Amino acid sequence: MYKIIAFFLLLVSSTFVMAQESDLGFRGQMGLQYRFNKKSNISFSYRLDLKENISQFRRSNFNLVYERSLNKWLEAELYYRFITNYKQDEHRFRASLSAKKKIFRRTRLKFRTLVQHDIEYFDGDYLSRYKPTYVWRNRLLLQRKLDKRVNAIVYTEPFVKFRAKGNELYRWRTGAMLSYEKKKWKYSAEYFIQQELDENSYLHILGISARYDITRLIRPKKKKK
Repeated sequence: MYKIIAFFLLLVSSTFVMAQESDLGFRGQMGLQYRFNKKSNISFSYRLDLKENISQFRRSNFNLVYERSLNKWLEAELYYRFITNYKQDEHRFRASLSAKKKIFRRTRLKFRTLVQHDIEYFDGDYLSRYKPTYVWRNRLLLQRKLDKRVNAIVYTEPFVKFRAKGNELYRWRTGAMLSYEKKKWKYSAEYFIQQELDENSYLHILGISARYDITRLIRPKKKKK
C-alpha cells in the first residue's frame, strides 16, 4: 500500500512540473445509495467544484444515478446531473455500459463506454433550435484489491465530440484513486490530470467523496424467528 501512495504522490508532483498552463481544482462529494436488490441500485449526491488553485467557486452538481448489473461481467448506468453556477444552469444526461474481467486473483480490468450531452433549457423554442453535441468517453481502468476494505485504481479516458464536420478528440484524463469501505460507508480520494488538447492546457483535480448506504434504514433486515 505504501508503494501505491508513493507512486500517487510522485504522479502528482511530476505532472505539475510537466504542465505549461495549469490550474488546480477540487471536487468534494457527499451521496446516498439505495439498493433495490443485488442487481440494481439508485444513488443521489451533491458535488462542489472549486477552481483557480482551490480559491474560487466553479459550480454545484446534483446527481441522480441508476445502476443495474446485466450479468456477471456487464453493467449499465443511466445518469442525470443538474449543474448550476453564476453564469448558466445546465442539464446533463449520460448512458453507459461497463465490462469487467478478473485478470489476477485481486486485480480487475474494466472498460466503460459512455455517451453524454448537455441541455441548457427545456423550453420548446430552445429545443426546436437545439442541436445537441454528443460526447463519447471510453475509460480503461485497472483495479487492485489491497485488502478486504481498500481498493487502488488507475485509469485513463479520452473525450471525443461528435460533430457534423467530423469527430474531435479534444480532452484526455488520467488519474488514480484509493477507496475504503466500512459497513454502510464508502470513502474515496482521487487525483487526475486533464489535458485540453486544443488549448494545450492542463487541469489538476484533487477529489474526496463519501457515500452512505441507506438500504437497511428504509428496508430493515427481517429478524429470524
